[in-house]
Amino acid sequence: MKSRSTITWWGIYSVWHRHAKVYQRTWLVNCLPPLSEPIIYLVAFGYGLTPLVGEIHYAGQTVPYLKFIAPAMMAVGVLFQSFFEGAYASFIRLHFQKTWQALLTAPLSFTEVFLGDWLWATTKGMIAGSLTGVIAVIWGLYSGWNLLLSLPILLLGSLLFSAMGLLTAGSVRTVDQVNIPIFTLIVPMFTLCGTYFPRDTLPPVLNRIATILPLSSLTDLLRWNLGLPDLWWLQLGWLAVLMVVFALLAARAIYPQLIK
Repeated sequence: MKSRSTITWWGIYSVWHRHAKVYQRTWLVNCLPPLSEPIIYLVAFGYGLTPLVGEIHYAGQTVPYLKFIAPAMMAVGVLFQSFFEGAYASFIRLHFQKTWQALLTAPLSFTEVFLGDWLWATTKGMIAGSLTGVIAVIWGLYSGWNLLLSLPILLLGSLLFSAMGLLTAGSVRTVDQVNIPIFTLIVPMFTLCGTYFPRDTLPPVLNRIATILPLSSLTDLLRWNLGLPDLWWLQLGWLAVLMVVFALLAARAIYPQLIK
């Protein structure tokens, strides 16, 4: 194994490519969740609630409910796929399959293995967010130009939530414990961060808490075509800071389990 801090693009790509080859063997099954989830959510919540809600007042304008939730479904796809790949799949590779340990016997450093795994979880999030965006474009809820310009935002969100997943994988000791952050953080973000209704309908204290959660910033930024928040640059910076913090914490949590 090379020095922990050694970094080469080839080393990072080798780890990423290894995970991608495994993914390709079952690509059809792996593509079903990011394709089916947004369709189910859009049909169930969009068509189910549109007759009751009709239109939503957002960013000083009135927009159809389906157009309001479409960007949020992109954010939710990023959240679920990147976090679960970073949490569950990385935990299995770390503790059961011993993939991390095997990769470290090759001429790869810990940093290269970590970055390769992180970028693969990020890729899963990008696949989910992009496929959801394509569905929204086909549905006429999001323009292709909007989706193209939103790709950097999707990338930032995928990097953040995959880092949160890796921190989970490095912190828990049993696979069942992964449920703790899911039910204490992921599910509250999924339901309260302005995905299905504007956050200002929440009680003030709960609204402030929800606004701090990263999915709120990601959802707001993906709704830029409907109107950007006044402090959009602060939300962008908040996501970037959280991404760096969670990535560093994840590396610190995983490293001692491999190097003893």
